[in-house]
Amino acid sequence: MTTPQRRAIQISGQVQGVGFRPFVYRLAVARRLSGFVRNDGAGVTIEIQGTPAALNDFLRALRQPPPLARIDALGISELPPHRLEPAFVIAASGAGAVSADITPDTAVCDDCLAELFDPGDRRYRYPFVNCTNCGPRYTITAALPYDRPNTSMAGFVLCRACAREYHDPGDRRFHAQPNACPVCGPRLSLRDAAGVPVEVDDVIAVALRRLLAGEILAIKGLGGFHLVCDAQNAATVARLRQCKQRDAKPFAVMAANLASLARWVESDAADRQRLTSPQRPIVLLRHDLDSDRRLPGIAPGLAHLGVMLPYTPLHYLLFHEAAGRPAGTRWLTQPQPLLLVMTSANPGGEPLVIDDDEATQRLQGIADGFVTHNRAILARCEDSVVT
Repeated sequence: MTTPQRRAIQISGQVQGVGFRPFVYRLAVARRLSGFVRNDGAGVTIEIQGTPAALNDFLRALRQPPPLARIDALGISELPPHRLEPAFVIAASGAGAVSADITPDTAVCDDCLAELFDPGDRRYRYPFVNCTNCGPRYTITAALPYDRPNTSMAGFVLCRACAREYHDPGDRRFHAQPNACPVCGPRLSLRDAAGVPVEVDDVIAVALRRLLAGEILAIKGLGGFHLVCDAQNAATVARLRQCKQRDAKPFAVMAANLASLARWVESDAADRQRLTSPQRPIVLLRHDLDSDRRLPGIAPGLAHLGVMLPYTPLHYLLFHEAAGRPAGTRWLTQPQPLLLVMTSANPGGEPLVIDDDEATQRLQGIADGFVTHNRAILARCEDSVVT
């Protein structure tokens, strides 16, 4: 009988909040290895025991991590084997000096989008859908290790259905810390220009109507508020420019998909890859000479336009509402007419607004209303810009 071996593995890099522990768990269980994996201040620690062949196969697979993960260093040391260690588990997080990276927020994934637009799904049109492959990380994290009690999701207790997903190794929400649903998770709300809550049946539907009527709304995103308006309404764009004291600096715009951007800008394969990457940056693309007429006041006199695609469920839901709430995701491949200005909600050079009460105070006279929610933003994060 082959003598079992036991090893300690310390991994640093982008390994928290990316489904790394569930990934390790599945690798170990599939190879009948025992031990544990846990988060700690330095990254992820694994202690694992089994036959030499199974351990070597585990290590080979370990070096092909989940899509959002990044391994910077992997240290291995030998340990004396345990006589009885019957299972592999995800252990409670450890302490220690913090050197691990906090994972950046990423755009909602295709699997979550399929749920978001499926009328039969329990997360249909839920603005906070996410899984281990997408959603908020950095902006909701107060401290490492990356566990729910250390995030702004701490106050939301998982309902029975979400808890079942969270504890199921075969589910893509296994140990997904921001996991939530309409029963147990954050909720949208609408406030008027003075910050007073407004009772409405459907925040998304009302917000879109107000945007199309020429209003400017402050909408709470992942890393802060955006000031949002209809990019094709010249009078509203001019008013936003005046209120922000932004005489010439261009505004970024958001379209539903690549097909919708085609009428406004030129792009190549590399541009499209950047636009659809999980980071969802603002990409500066060349637009035709007629754009100043079609989009007056957006990027006056400039050869390039800053464009972006939706990255939160809330963004997608605004475009979905404008498209007539079609079932499924096919509409995301078709041109959509709605184009929105998405600019940081910070008056003249001030820091980005992230708090609801702060938004009401600092955006007085700019925003006609506020679309907000009860999941706190713990870290400011501006949209990145690439050329």
